[in-house]
Amino acid sequence: MESKELIKRYIYAVTKHLPENKRQDVGQELQSLIEETLAERSQGAQPTDADTKTVLMELGRPAELAAKYDPHAKDALIGQPHFSVYLRVLKIVLLAVSLGMAIASLLQVITGFEGSVFELFGNVLSNIWQALLGAFAWVTVIFAILYQKDVKLDVEMEDMEDLPEVPEKRRQIKLGEIIASFIFTILFLILFVVVPQVNIPFSVQGTDWIPIFNPEVLIRMRWLFIAAAGAAVLNQSVRFFTRRHSLPVFLTTVIETVMQVALLFTWFTSPNVFNPDFTAVMGSFIPSFFTPANWAPLQRFPENLSAMPLLLLIIFGGVLLGSLIELIETGVKTFIGEKP
Repeated sequence: MESKELIKRYIYAVTKHLPENKRQDVGQELQSLIEETLAERSQGAQPTDADTKTVLMELGRPAELAAKYDPHAKDALIGQPHFSVYLRVLKIVLLAVSLGMAIASLLQVITGFEGSVFELFGNVLSNIWQALLGAFAWVTVIFAILYQKDVKLDVEMEDMEDLPEVPEKRRQIKLGEIIASFIFTILFLILFVVVPQVNIPFSVQGTDWIPIFNPEVLIRMRWLFIAAAGAAVLNQSVRFFTRRHSLPVFLTTVIETVMQVALLFTWFTSPNVFNPDFTAVMGSFIPSFFTPANWAPLQRFPENLSAMPLLLLIIFGGVLLGSLIELIETGVKTFIGEKP
C-alpha cells in the first residue's frame, strides 16, 4: 500500500471515533504531524513506505489516539479502545438475537401454539423485546467492567494493512437504513407468517376487526414468505458487514429483488387474495379497486396480470418499480462509484 493511501486510512481510522465537529481539525493536525515526523526521519530524502508504517505504528492504535483528542473520554462508562469493540460486538449480538427470536417464533407457530392469535402476537413481541434488553445489558456490563478495570483487549493491529479503507461517500451504506430494513423484515415475518390469521387488521365505522388478506392463502404460501424474508436478511447482513456498495451487495440485492417479485406475483395472482369479509365491506365503497382491472391496455399483458384486482395491480407495479430503481441505484454505486 502506498504511503499516501496508508496515511489517509490511518487518519480516517482515528477521526471516525470522534464527534463530527472535531474530525476535520483533528485530521488536519494529524496530517501535519505525520508529515513533519516523516520529514525528520527521512532527513530530506523521499520517505519510503516502510518509514510511513514505522511512524504510524509509533503514534499508536487509532482508537487509543482518538481517545487523547476527546476530553470526555475518561468520563465515559466505556471508553476507547473498548468502545469500538463494544459497538461491533453489540451490533452482532443484537442482530443475532433478533434473528434467533424470529426463527424461534416461526418454529413455535409451525409446531403449534395453544391460545388466541393476539396472545401469540403479544408473546412474540414480548420475547423479542426481553431478549434484546437482556443482550444489551449483559454486553454493556461486561465491557464496562473491562474498561473500568483497564483490561487490555487483544485487538492490536498486526500490520498497517489492516487499517479500514476510507469509504467513498456514494458507496457508503448508512447503518440506519440497514436497521430499518431489518425491522421491516421482522414485522413482515410476524404479520404474514407468525400471525397470518390477523396479518393487517382492519375496521371501518365501528365494525369488528378483520384481517385484510385471506389467512388461508398466507398459510399455504408460508414457505415462500420465509424464503423472501431470508433473501432480505441475507442482503442486509452483507450490507451490515461491508457497510459499502460492492459486488456481494449487488448480487444479494438481485437475489432479494427476484424473490420479492416472485412472491408478490405468486401471491397477488392467487384466487381470493383478500379476506372475503374485507372485500364485502370495502367493495361497497370502492368496488373498482377490488374487481379485475380489465382495461384495454392491460389485455396485452399475461392473463394473470390483467385479471388482478386494481388495488393489487397498483401495489405490484409500485413495488416492482421501487425494486428496479433500488437495483439500478445499487449497480451504479457498485460499478461506477464516486464521481471525480
